[in-house]
Amino acid sequence: MLNLSCPQAELHDAVQTVSHGVSGRSTQPVQNNIYLETAGNSLRLVATDLEFISLEATIDAQVSGEGAVTVPARLLSDVVSSLPVSDVTLEADENSTLKVTSAQSHYEIRGMTAADFEMLPPLAEPDEFELSQRDLYSILSQTVFATSQDETRPILTGALFKITPEVIQVVSTDTYRLALRKLTAAIRIQRPREAIISHRALREVLRVLEPESDQPASLAMSDNQVTFSIGSVTIASRLIEGQFPNYEKVLPEGSERRLTVDNKALAAALRRALIVAREDANRVVLKGTPESVVVTADSQDVGHVEETVVASLEGEETEVAFNARYLLEALEAIPDESVVLELSEPLSPGVLKPLDSEDYTYVIMPMQIM
Repeated sequence: MLNLSCPQAELHDAVQTVSHGVSGRSTQPVQNNIYLETAGNSLRLVATDLEFISLEATIDAQVSGEGAVTVPARLLSDVVSSLPVSDVTLEADENSTLKVTSAQSHYEIRGMTAADFEMLPPLAEPDEFELSQRDLYSILSQTVFATSQDETRPILTGALFKITPEVIQVVSTDTYRLALRKLTAAIRIQRPREAIISHRALREVLRVLEPESDQPASLAMSDNQVTFSIGSVTIASRLIEGQFPNYEKVLPEGSERRLTVDNKALAAALRRALIVAREDANRVVLKGTPESVVVTADSQDVGHVEETVVASLEGEETEVAFNARYLLEALEAIPDESVVLELSEPLSPGVLKPLDSEDYTYVIMPMQIM
């Protein structure tokens, strides 16, 4: 039976990582557990909802007995978090009871047999390639936030990946805004692939990635599944089936006005305006002038706010209303100092881009000016 010892800190990190794979809504009680298995000189931990996500982590351990057991995720997390920073001994008996011992602490957790625990199947004939963690983090952080939370339209709850040997392109939309990120890279892939990946899985990938690391993140993609391998953590997900909307129709072909503004200055103005705007569906009005953009928000219950930010305008003066939160999320995702907001008519979509790059495009639908 399973018997091992490992450091509390490493066990804690692994449990916290994989516990995000438990949905808590499974009709099979064992799927609300974390699967623990000895593998050579290591401990493997797995949690999955069997649909959109599977999380796996491996840590080094001193293994005295090989075996596997499953225990409730929340209970194991609470127990391991409470233990002192010391070595932890895990021992499972034939009744699937896991004994956890560390220093003066001793717990017995009633688990369930590992044989009943289901996992996602292995990928069939996948294409595999690598990106740096830095690049993958950049791509996902600029797109995942624009996916929909509306489960009645599952296609929009994922991001579309279009992968060729030269370019990876990721698109997400909730119909109110659209984020498009392109990355030119040498990708070792046999043929172009398209896949819609659940935002739930992608958020877990973001959680694990190191934003400034040049270490690789490996992707393996089959016709119905994807796996991300990042260090000792593996995140797998079934792909979302269906046809992604024709997003290219939404991309404006040109603009009559270009407003160039400092990213941080505009973001700060929007945060202050949101104090009032959140009482009016987050609505802010942007008025572009040759030398500034004036941000205003009004609420009958709260009052009025006006912020002026230095900017330059190409074209005629204009006035348009947007959801301030949607604008702010895009600004926070763009690392560049200056951004360009391309505008046409008051009821036409706006386009936000970095000043010196064509790799990122953010389309935002306008709101009515009240």
